[in-house]
Amino acid sequence: MERMEMEVQTRPPLTRGQLNQLRREDKVPAVLYGRGDDNFPVVVDGRTLRQVLTTGGGNVLLDLKVKSKGKKTRQETVMFRDIQRDILYQDRILHVDFIRISMTDKIEVPVYLNFVGEPTGVEEGGVLSLVSREVEVKCLPGDIPEQFDIDISALEIGDSITAESLVMEGDIELITPPDTVLAQVQAPMAEEELEPAAGEEELEEGEEAAEEAAEEEGTPAEDTEEES
Repeated sequence: MERMEMEVQTRPPLTRGQLNQLRREDKVPAVLYGRGDDNFPVVVDGRTLRQVLTTGGGNVLLDLKVKSKGKKTRQETVMFRDIQRDILYQDRILHVDFIRISMTDKIEVPVYLNFVGEPTGVEEGGVLSLVSREVEVKCLPGDIPEQFDIDISALEIGDSITAESLVMEGDIELITPPDTVLAQVQAPMAEEELEPAAGEEELEEGEEAAEEAAEEEGTPAEDTEEES
């Protein structure tokens, strides 16, 4: 699991207008809490935050250096608990929650699922459905997997993979229910034969009758109208 350092600055409670001004300056309001200690409102540089998330992901371990005016810098071991993003611009982060952790206490975290391979069933016309993109596990912070790789190449039409098939290495406990479906290959939708409408059926019957009459008279169907 990736471990990185990041600096934050304590801040006083701010109004909505002041928080929005911080965001315009590419600063992200945040809160540090957990483990029975005081909650600290802080602010983090937006560019630094995006770099950390790009490099380490949402489950990165952070040695957070908390700076306060007139006080000694303190260090906290934290993880991201919540990251609020702009609905329209996902790279724009509005707020972050940091939670204190202990490297000796287990925590529950989501782990990303990486599906590998092309299912046999898809090559036969089936449709792959990725039902879940992550599972919840419980383990020590230092044992958090970066992701679970799942080989789906052997899936045939009607087959599925559930959470209980995941291989947990080390002291990792699966919290997601074991019967949770992660991926499945479904049968293709059958194309229904389109039945002609009642008016179309009458038209087709009329055309067939005209052709039969024309054949009896020895005249092509398109010339059956009388000349004036």
